[in-house]
Amino acid sequence: MADAAPRIIDIAEHALSRPFPLRVRAWDGSEAGPPGAPALVFRRRRALRRIMWRPGELGLARAWVAGDLTVDGDLYDALDLLSGVLWDREERPA
Repeated sequence: MADAAPRIIDIAEHALSRPFPLRVRAWDGSEAGPPGAPALVFRRRRALRRIMWRPGELGLARAWVAGDLTVDGDLYDALDLLSGVLWDREERPA
């Protein structure tokens, strides 16, 4: 059953309290998210674990450097979209 990508989107949207702006392609071949958007490609489950353990930029950076997470599409567009939702989340009052 290939359903990791929709689940990742659901988790991200719940954590961010807003729509996730990127597509997600998971290790199981599933894909979800806005059509035409750059895709975060979770090459291995380990990428998700890294991000969950260290939310924000540190987890993303560790997954990227390890080769567990890549971007399909324009890297700068993906980073711009992602940083916008992460920074907006940090500025919101609790």
